[in-house]
Amino acid sequence: MAAKDSSEKAEIVEIASLDKGAPYGNLTALAQAAATEHAMTPIQAMRTYWRAYLWCLFVCMGALLWGYDSQIGGGLLSIPAFRQDFGYTDGGQAILAASWQSAFNSAGSVGGMFGGLSLGYFSDKLGRRGAVAVACVISIGGVLIQFFTPKHNNGMLLAGKLINGFALGMFVSCAGGYCAEVSPLPLRGISTAGVNLGLGRNMSNGVIKGTGNRTDVYAYRIPFAFQWIFPVLLLAGLPFAPESPWWLVRKGRNDDARKVLARLGGAAADVKLQVQQIQETIELEDSYAATATYLDCFKGVSLRRTIVAMMVFVLQQCSGVIFVLGYSTYFFELAGIADSSAFNLGVGLTAVGVVGNLCTFYTVNRFGRRFIFNWGMAACTVILMMIGFIWIDNTSGHAKWAISAFTIIYIFVFQTSIGPIGYVLFAEVSSAKLRSKTVGIGTWTNALCSMVVNIVLPYLINPDEANLGGYVGFIFGALSFIGTVWAWYFIPETKNRTVDELDLLYEKQVPARQFGTHKLHENDPGEL
Repeated sequence: MAAKDSSEKAEIVEIASLDKGAPYGNLTALAQAAATEHAMTPIQAMRTYWRAYLWCLFVCMGALLWGYDSQIGGGLLSIPAFRQDFGYTDGGQAILAASWQSAFNSAGSVGGMFGGLSLGYFSDKLGRRGAVAVACVISIGGVLIQFFTPKHNNGMLLAGKLINGFALGMFVSCAGGYCAEVSPLPLRGISTAGVNLGLGRNMSNGVIKGTGNRTDVYAYRIPFAFQWIFPVLLLAGLPFAPESPWWLVRKGRNDDARKVLARLGGAAADVKLQVQQIQETIELEDSYAATATYLDCFKGVSLRRTIVAMMVFVLQQCSGVIFVLGYSTYFFELAGIADSSAFNLGVGLTAVGVVGNLCTFYTVNRFGRRFIFNWGMAACTVILMMIGFIWIDNTSGHAKWAISAFTIIYIFVFQTSIGPIGYVLFAEVSSAKLRSKTVGIGTWTNALCSMVVNIVLPYLINPDEANLGGYVGFIFGALSFIGTVWAWYFIPETKNRTVDELDLLYEKQVPARQFGTHKLHENDPGEL
């Protein structure tokens, strides 16, 4: 430990001696701040910055609505009253046409695409809190439309889901960016992983289980009404929530930034050093590019960062998460499992996912982002292939329950790896200057991929269409394998890297596989 401390002090001293005329200016404050953050353990950071962590969890409440809404889409298909009121009856069985299934399930994703992109404007103009407030108002209106939609008025229900989806895209994007900007380095991965916690999905399955046996309109209206909980609570707490200190400094409100940092870290926080770190990081990034537009996200080294922020969500969808999670209850029913058992499995599935995500709070700092993400991709590939092979003998009672078991194993693996780590990476790889726009593009990509999968899946699974059932595991297994290979070469390690260190690693064109081990030599004026 003494040797480590001596090394860090020597690094600071050598950096302090850099020529003022160096390309990146005087990096002394950056080095001091980096050494301080690297030396702090997650437990120490939690003791000092517990307020920051709690506020991150609060803002992530909006992201829970994304999970709730996405799970509702597949869960409502298992409610006979919903299929009857918005579908048709054939042979005594209520059926919702595959076209409307695709439309309802993809409407939120379409809205999310535009909501994610709009965050760059609202967040930069109104701040992170202001953007969340706008999303809350839009969400309340979208849910209102869904709740009062009359029977067989499918277009009105579709409009409500589209409007609410716009708010969902803003919620997810703002939650990731806010957590990355408010949390200190040791808590950054833990807080951003909370965006994917999955409590919304678990709540959704629990509500559907409680109302699914009703025969009136409230069998599905009650699940819609529960969505009001999230934006109402957020609006009530936003006046007390701290604004992002990074946004405040960019707006020239340094005194307000100091007050926020003092509030988040208490007396133990070195507020002066933190503000100076933010200022010098902003100056460092301004030396790379003077503008901050969406087009800048696709220029120079920012393109590489944007691709990673997009691809983590592409790979999530390639790994078949909507197939396994979004259609879990309906899939269990198609496999021949009784309705009551299917509901119980659906609730248990999301509960297992929450436990898996909680495990990530420890593993994300212990093993790093790259290792966990790559391991998760490989494991999901194997599980999807196993589901496909078992489906060959799907008439067997043992095979049905084996598929159910692999489904539960899959969601545990996904929620300990690809799911939460994707949200960590897309918030961390972006520069501070372009963060609101990069995370918006990432959310847009997530929504786009979700929309495509939601459109295609009903035609692959439904009995009146391709009726592939578990064979869909082969399709996503193949896509997941390709994604595993891509991730090995291009997913970087962002663990223990400050914002300015990541800036320098990307500027130096360091390969993604070397991010975790690359030494930023003090004798190079462009490195820490």
